[in-house]
Amino acid sequence: MTKEKLIRWPLMILAAGTVLAPLLWQVTMSLKSSGESAVGFPGTLLPKHPTLDNFATAFTEIPLLRYVGNSLQIAGFGMVTNLVLATLTGYALARIPFRGRTLYTTLLLATAALPFEVILVSTLLVSRGLHLNDTLIGVVLPQAVSIVSIFVMRQAFVRIPGELAEAADMDGAGPLQVFWHIMLPSVRGSLAVIAVLGFLDSWDHFIWPLVSLSDPSKYPVNVGVQYLSGTFSADQRVISAAAIVVMLPPLLVYFVMQKQVFRGLAEGALKG
Repeated sequence: MTKEKLIRWPLMILAAGTVLAPLLWQVTMSLKSSGESAVGFPGTLLPKHPTLDNFATAFTEIPLLRYVGNSLQIAGFGMVTNLVLATLTGYALARIPFRGRTLYTTLLLATAALPFEVILVSTLLVSRGLHLNDTLIGVVLPQAVSIVSIFVMRQAFVRIPGELAEAADMDGAGPLQVFWHIMLPSVRGSLAVIAVLGFLDSWDHFIWPLVSLSDPSKYPVNVGVQYLSGTFSADQRVISAAAIVVMLPPLLVYFVMQKQVFRGLAEGALKG
């Protein structure tokens, strides 16, 4: 074994253990029966009597399926808006010349350093003025597109050779045809990346839905699960079971689209 492998493998095992250990602990906690200790460290890793009762309790004590449905609507809508807005904005910044484009791009990227909490109050006032508070659309629109997704698409369009668009122009293709038939097929990998980013970002929202929604029946799952923390504050098994349910949809989306995501990341690495 070479020196490089002697260094690489321990680091990879350490990184994998750091990521997987909390997840494994959460899963085993959710499967423990009521007679097993759920506190203390390290405790017992594997449950002595595995049971699914904690999942049943999580689904019966709060409307977990409704919360998951709300989150799926928010995340699905957020993924679509992120795809459309990031693609169009990234294309404009990369391929359409206009006065002040460099300054606008710099200012846009600078806003990525600002946390959403900085504009939380002003966003809430605007949402109420437009009568969007306490609606799922009002949850999605303030964070409909991420600056990271715009930057990813801008870089993807920048890497496309200009000769492709020039050849299409010579063949009589209009701007929309060039965009639809030349540009978009060339950035399919990046589209998959921002689709996953848009879904995960919308799924993980907590502060804004908590502030903007007053009807508990419209809560996304991240906000709705907090009721378990109050009702079962001493029973970490039920809370862990609900947390596993919350993790499943984004994991499923990632595993379904992982090939496209890796292809998009590889395209950026090869063309950059």
